[in-house]
Order: sequence, then structure tokens, then C-alpha cells
Amino acid sequence: MKIDWGKVPMFGALHMGEPSVIRPSAYGLIEDDHGQLAIVRTPQGVFLPGGGIDTGETPEQAVKREIIEECGLIVQPGAWRVQAIQFVYSESERTHFEKRSTFIECAAAGHNSTGLEPDHEVIWVRPEVAAQMLSHQSHCWAIECWQSFDP
Repeated sequence: MKIDWGKVPMFGALHMGEPSVIRPSAYGLIEDDHGQLAIVRTPQGVFLPGGGIDTGETPEQAVKREIIEECGLIVQPGAWRVQAIQFVYSESERTHFEKRSTFIECAAAGHNSTGLEPDHEVIWVRPEVAAQMLSHQSHCWAIECWQSFDP
């Protein structure tokens, strides 16, 4: 299914007159047995686990790879998903990004703690607490959408 990125919610500020790089991204919403969501604290902020989609990857493949790297969790992506755009500026890369993000509900299926990113800390919190801690508005919006989803 082709996504019309002009019709998804947009968050953050587009800086007119400055070029931005389109960055496809995928993030997982992982709930534990206690109703808590996994979030990741990094030197750049607090986010849902996930990140950039590499060339040739699907959002599902990217979220599985990123969650192993950031959380040490093996996940199974589910059917629920939403898309949004987050405009951000990366200080370290001195670049404006248009993050075209797919948020996917995932179920934890095991652990693999080899190769964990050393500056990432996984925190398990209630969804309403996660929404207060997250650095990107699009991540908060995704949690709201996920919470209101009624299959």
C-alpha cells in the first residue's frame, strides 16, 4: 500500500527556505504484561523504540532491527499502524529532517541483548506517562491513536 504523505498528520515546524532531508522511519509500540510501554532514553531525547528505515527495508523489518538494537527485544509486528510526519533538526548532523514515520504495534517474542546501543536506556512506563516524557509530538499522537483503537 502506497502512503500519501501529504495526507498524514504533521508535527513540528518546517523551516521555510532551509532544505530538509526526507527520512523514512519506523517505531514500535510494545506493551508488557503490566500495561506499560517501552520507551528509550538517548542523549538526543526520549522516543518510542525505532528509527530510520534502511534502503530496501520495510517498516516491519526496520522496527524489528531497531528494537533489537535499542531494547534487546525480539518483536513480532502486528497489524495496527499509523503514519505521521515529524519535522526535526539534528544538532549533531546540522540537518533538518522530515521524518516520515510509521508506528507499528509490536508484541515481544524474546530477548537478544547482543549489540545493544550503549547510550540507550529502555524504560517501561504507563502510556500516559510515556506521552509526557517523549520528545516528539508524533510519538505522543501515535500513543493516543493506539490507546483509542478498538479492533
